Amino acid sequence: MIFTRAQQERILAEVSRAPSVHNVQPARWRFDDDGVTLLQDRSRRLPAADPTGRDVEASLGASFEGMHLALSRFGLGLAEPFHIVDDGDDRLRSVCAARFVSVESPDPLAEQVSRRRSWRGAFAPIDAFGLVSLEAAVHERDDARLLVGEDDISCVARLNDDCSWDFMRDPAFHAELHEWMRLSPADRRWSLDGLNADCLAMSAVERRAASVLLRPSVFGLLKTIGVARALVAEAGRVKSSAAAVVFHRPEDESPFDSGRAFYRLWLEIAATGFVACPMSSIADSTSGSAEVRARYGIPSGRRVVNVLRVGKAPTKPPKSPRLPVSELLIESASAELEPVR
Repeated sequence: MIFTRAQQERILAEVSRAPSVHNVQPARWRFDDDGVTLLQDRSRRLPAADPTGRDVEASLGASFEGMHLALSRFGLGLAEPFHIVDDGDDRLRSVCAARFVSVESPDPLAEQVSRRRSWRGAFAPIDAFGLVSLEAAVHERDDARLLVGEDDISCVARLNDDCSWDFMRDPAFHAELHEWMRLSPADRRWSLDGLNADCLAMSAVERRAASVLLRPSVFGLLKTIGVARALVAEAGRVKSSAAAVVFHRPEDESPFDSGRAFYRLWLEIAATGFVACPMSSIADSTSGSAEVRARYGIPSGRRVVNVLRVGKAPTKPPKSPRLPVSELLIESASAELEPVR
């Protein structure tokens, strides 16, 4: 099927809602006569936070799943992806391609794409009955563990602060994260990418303070006098969670496939009326993920991919920034394909 330019942009507007690490949005797309090609914008990497590229690869997987969801509205799906032998150019890395296949009906999760939100503030209180839909959704999966007890929520709150600080005290990590933070609407990239103050649930006072205190030079000074950790602690917000979800996948699974599954999990959470916020530092930390595996009985041969805090937002969460679809669309090229291994 050959899509018009307007149809391609409509599809990509939906695909772009897929989550990505630090909201860097590395995915680029080319429509071919009988399928699509996924490419990576090499400029959107995180050398300090993601030196192996695993998180960016998972983000690309989430985008691929987003393409599957968007195409399902047109009666199409995607066959298993093929890696691309040609590695693209200096700016773009060719990731994979997939041919269109027919599907009988839209994917049920496609309706949740526009409803999925990340909420980084404190959650609103709910009663135990309010968790029934979430419990049912997570129970259906063999790759997720639901934590609802106060002790368990306190545990992940502590772990999140401990693991986050282990990363944040690294000057290179903090400087890189700061580059992707948009703390004022005057920032020219406020509505395009990264983590803006609205999506970080910062009040006007908090964003003004953060614009000064989170500068790498100032933050470094705050570390030396012992107050920086308290500035970035999130335990209070995490403890307001109605639940936490430990997401785990096979150790030998590619980050790309884990990213596809992660996006579907988040959409299933959205379908229950809940919002979520990833606590990626726990999974990225060797000690943090080991404690989660031991404490919550994650089977051997499984890897903790992420831990999400989940709850009801007290107000409608803002939509996170997104690049214009014109930047996501790559025009023609050809490449030899080989099956994914």
